[in-house]
Amino acid sequence: MGKAESDLASAGLPPDSRVASRRLANGLWIMAAQVPRARQSRLVGAAGVGYLDDPPDCRGLAHLLEHGLFLGSGRWPGRSALARWVGTLGGRYNAHTGEGVTDVHLHLPADAAEAGLARLVDLLGFPRLEPRPIADEVEVLEAEFRARLDDPALHRLAALGRLFDPGHPAAACHAGNRDTLGGDHRELVARLRDFHARHYRAGRMALVMLGPQPTDEQLGLLERHGRRLPVTAADTTDTPPPDRWRWATPRGVAWYPPRSQPSLPAAGTLELLWPLPGTTADACALPLQAIASQLNDGALTATLQRAYGVQELVVSTAPEGTGPALCLAIDLVEPPADIAPLVATCQRALRQAYRRTAIIPPPARAVDLDAWPREQARRLSLRPDASTSTPMARDRSPLSAWLAPDQCRLLWREGAERPTGTWRQTEETATPWRPLDLSCPSPALALPEVPAPLPPRGDLIDRPVGQEADDRPTAGLLYRDARLSLWWDGLDWPTREGETGWCLGWPAAAAGHDARLRDWQRRTLALRQAAGASGQALTLGSDARGDWLMARGSPAGLASLVDQALDDWMASSAVTAPTGPASSRGLLAQQMLDRLATRPSPCPPGAMPSLLCWARGDMSAPEAQGTARGFAERLSHAWRASPPPEVPQGDGQDMTWLAPQGDDRALLLEVEGVDDGPRMRWLLQLLAHCHDAAFHREMRQRRGLGYVAAVRYRESSGWPRLGYVVQSPKASVETLRQAILAFLDAEAVRLARPDAPQLERLRRGLLARQGPPETHDEAIERAWQALRRTSSDNVSPPDWHLAPWQQERAALESLTAADLEGLASALARGTLPMRWWAHAPVSPCPPSSQRCPPAT
Repeated sequence: MGKAESDLASAGLPPDSRVASRRLANGLWIMAAQVPRARQSRLVGAAGVGYLDDPPDCRGLAHLLEHGLFLGSGRWPGRSALARWVGTLGGRYNAHTGEGVTDVHLHLPADAAEAGLARLVDLLGFPRLEPRPIADEVEVLEAEFRARLDDPALHRLAALGRLFDPGHPAAACHAGNRDTLGGDHRELVARLRDFHARHYRAGRMALVMLGPQPTDEQLGLLERHGRRLPVTAADTTDTPPPDRWRWATPRGVAWYPPRSQPSLPAAGTLELLWPLPGTTADACALPLQAIASQLNDGALTATLQRAYGVQELVVSTAPEGTGPALCLAIDLVEPPADIAPLVATCQRALRQAYRRTAIIPPPARAVDLDAWPREQARRLSLRPDASTSTPMARDRSPLSAWLAPDQCRLLWREGAERPTGTWRQTEETATPWRPLDLSCPSPALALPEVPAPLPPRGDLIDRPVGQEADDRPTAGLLYRDARLSLWWDGLDWPTREGETGWCLGWPAAAAGHDARLRDWQRRTLALRQAAGASGQALTLGSDARGDWLMARGSPAGLASLVDQALDDWMASSAVTAPTGPASSRGLLAQQMLDRLATRPSPCPPGAMPSLLCWARGDMSAPEAQGTARGFAERLSHAWRASPPPEVPQGDGQDMTWLAPQGDDRALLLEVEGVDDGPRMRWLLQLLAHCHDAAFHREMRQRRGLGYVAAVRYRESSGWPRLGYVVQSPKASVETLRQAILAFLDAEAVRLARPDAPQLERLRRGLLARQGPPETHDEAIERAWQALRRTSSDNVSPPDWHLAPWQQERAALESLTAADLEGLASALARGTLPMRWWAHAPVSPCPPSSQRCPPAT
């Protein structure tokens, strides 16, 4: 791997991280990332095979093989061996089949990394593929396919296929189901074994590890276990064939999800796609990223928002389902009368970004430590032999012909209001679509340009450089009056050099907070993009405790950035009706679990000041106080006009029925903690770990109820909740309810009796997931949310500091097995606050009686 590629791979990791990679003699790529403050080890194995490699007469084979990997392996033959082992450690695992790569990833405590690698390699290289378990898994894929018919993401892929050559595999649906996989399970197993032998070999695979261990130690572990992966004679010379061009001549397609709710407001998403050959995209990765960054700098958004209700605008170089391409995706809150000016404006912006002589690299943004190893493993598994690798260049000239206006394709997801016209349907998914006029709009139609809303840079013009030590505030409560509480620094975490931060929170009406936040995000979209392009960050939030923002980065202009965000909030404060497309997506069960993270707290938050501020950085005490008082004055008019926060009330119903949005039945049992203290939060997470794998086996394997069966922990405003969710294509809601109740009656307490070593392993697993922060940004956000939960009448002690993870760790270590068993007993008796959420194709009247009372 060259230096440019290494720098690109490590961009966004914490600054004290180290990355190393190499290719083994058997052809396997390995990569190690040392992140010293990582709480856990992330292990990823990827194979360069995906759904586009499915045989034409057996679509879904790659997806079925991904499921089959978890049905037992050579050294660990048990069907649920991996799930049980990971569960005992409090870890996580999952897998994904993409168009060209399948990956399996484990998150484990750092001291379990070697054992995890042994199991991961065994799972990838030596799966036991036997007829009976595979037959059961075919039924799981059938249920999954039926469930995904309610997911717009599947219909997007189906509509995207209309832009491809009909003879290319990408033009067909590869989700896989009972019909496409066939009914002869012994023959299917034979095909799976052959498919695995051809594709899951070291020369087309990668292992990636991210953890606190030194890179040399990680590489040693990866090499030791990676040598076990199957090798064929072709591995040393064979390379993946070049990508076959999938695209038809430039065209456009309009589509809409067939089962979307007509009650949702009209909206849409327009994707402008410029496909690229794989070799061109690889060689021009740096200029492509620079072009995408320039299009994301806020100027294009500000221009479009003068004429269109743009909710979101994202430019990416790796859109789902397209292969290499530059994609500009625009979410709109209402359908435009004419998209020609929008397309012309975007094409002009792309031409201008391409013509800029200097390649301005995008500011390094913190990466998601969970996602980074998966991205690297997928990338490495698709690499050709290192000796023929194309070096990355800064020359953008090879992109010229591919980014021309006449190479653009359009994919237009229309909203709930359908225009008249003839709609066709795709096979299998029945996705409605129609051709879209793709005549290149005249450049004269482009909208007048509007500059990015950069905040004024004069905040510090009159300030001397730096501050004397006597001028710096002391950590703790710096200032308080009737309108304002200002806290200063105290973050128990290394300070990022040159960064200033402002965090603000204030009361707001609980009713309609989702709509208000969405409107606020729309109004600040260009501002947030411009801030990101200049190395700053603006984050907005709204929950049961009120509305809040976090601004951080270079001090110049940061206060002005906050001022503009507050102005936009005041413009949004009257919004209560839904605006724009619904944010829920994915499987129905996932949408139900998402509700647990947005539901109001069961009791009102404690008294809060009109404005809570937390400031950090290079400021004197008078400057910090003056700036905070200015924020309070800015919000004072809105406070007088806004109603006080509302106290969430139970609805008095035993069952809450969701609006029908598909053919599946689904049921969620929501269980609330009796308080929001750290002990209760840990106990519910421990209970989720104890119950999840057993609940999954009971509902999915023993009872055969459906594709989704899980126990998940969620929080909203710091309030803890558990969700027991099942999604089924056939069972009634009452059947699902009785199955959940039977599980709790029979297993809730029995599974919650870990012995001392088991409890200690669970503690380590939880600390690996939610112990001390791994990154600077995580430390800031957790400290800020802890301060928001602090009662407003607190006065800081002399040694005040913000490190909530220290108190949380002490609470976890104080828990005993008896505490966990007591919570499980309360759950089994039905004495915890609970609520049922149900979905059916046609919602019946709620049952007259129910075991669990609604949450209050």
